[in-house]
Amino acid sequence: MGNPPSMLPYLVAALALVLAVFAGAAFDSLLKGCFELRRSLRATSYNFDSVLLKSTLVPPASVLCLAFDASEKSRGLVRRLLDFHFGKHEVVLVLNAPTPEELACWTREFHLYRLPRVMSEIRPTAPIRGCYVSSDPIRFVVLDKEAGSVADGLNAAVNAAQFPIIGLVDAEAEFIPECMLRMIRPMLADWDRTMAVCGVAPPDPAPGLAGSLGALEALRLWLGRCAALSAWNRLLPVPGACMLVKREAIAAVGGFRGGITALFLELHAANRTRAPRQTVAFVATPVSARPAAATWSDLRRQATRDQRQLGAAMRQLGPGPVREFLGLYCIRGLWPLVETAAYLVAAYGWISGAVPPDLAALVLVVSVGGGIVTSMAAVVLRELAEPSGVAPEALGALCLLTVPENLGYRQVRNLWLIAGFFAGLWTGRAGKRGEAE
Repeated sequence: MGNPPSMLPYLVAALALVLAVFAGAAFDSLLKGCFELRRSLRATSYNFDSVLLKSTLVPPASVLCLAFDASEKSRGLVRRLLDFHFGKHEVVLVLNAPTPEELACWTREFHLYRLPRVMSEIRPTAPIRGCYVSSDPIRFVVLDKEAGSVADGLNAAVNAAQFPIIGLVDAEAEFIPECMLRMIRPMLADWDRTMAVCGVAPPDPAPGLAGSLGALEALRLWLGRCAALSAWNRLLPVPGACMLVKREAIAAVGGFRGGITALFLELHAANRTRAPRQTVAFVATPVSARPAAATWSDLRRQATRDQRQLGAAMRQLGPGPVREFLGLYCIRGLWPLVETAAYLVAAYGWISGAVPPDLAALVLVVSVGGGIVTSMAAVVLRELAEPSGVAPEALGALCLLTVPENLGYRQVRNLWLIAGFFAGLWTGRAGKRGEAE
């Protein structure tokens, strides 16, 4: 009696089919994002009439900021937030259990003095040890709070905020002073149906091989994650984004249970039961961007940070809100895992003789070929959406780079994404357990 037939060929064929489906879905999101960007950018006016938008008739905003130290970088960020061009805004800074020396540093820098403040609590937080305002002619509120999580600090800031719009800035964002003026436009155009706004654009690429790979990553993120999800009204903030959210929308979901990504997941989940459904608007103009990756270390840090944020948000909130983003979960969470598993299974089957060489090679062709097509499509579709002014030679070099990108870097990047996503799942599990306790 002969040996029973191996199931490995069927498994390899199934994995290759799944990879082809993922690649097709990624291409479809890029195409959808291209049409959304064309629509959005053509409707955008760079003449944002600062006199009108700085009017006191425009709803004021409270910009939230967390600081875990008193470094020059932290104080510099607060100064930039205070310099926003807007009709009326305040900055609410939360100091997470500062030492006496750190509190004294903040006091000297911004001339703080203690003053009670009435807070409307939307979610309990760690105790507030003191509330301070500045004697300078600036709207600046500082909360000295006992140690807590990022979500706890954001909730404390929302409790102290006095204005109906909440401004949020990603920790890595490089933004222009007029970003709030440009992002407030969608809210003013349709106040009743716009619950939040996200603004981000890809940065100018850094020189070198790592910089070019980072540029490809940024284009796929901008088209596929930002523009496409905006067209489907599923927009989530990405690293480097600035955001405006209605305070009443935050209160309606009970405040922050995780980070900013988790908040937007909850906003979309709650939006399913609303009639009419509200939207999260996307501002695709360069109001804010994540710093361009210039080194291999930058590439790894940016990829894993984004994955950790997604993984933590999805794990902490559970299946309800995540159900709205099954496609994103498959592309960001499952695709790297399935692709890596397909390589290993195909290699084992080929070496052991259980899988024909042409079937094993099919996995590589589908994976690498699909990656090359999606990366080249990101370059071409970005130019179709809005010509960037980059020389044709540079665009051609970027397209040629997609070949080595998918014959080495892609496989290493998969390992980074897997590690980052599972690290985020573990972080979200710990956060959920801590909240329950």
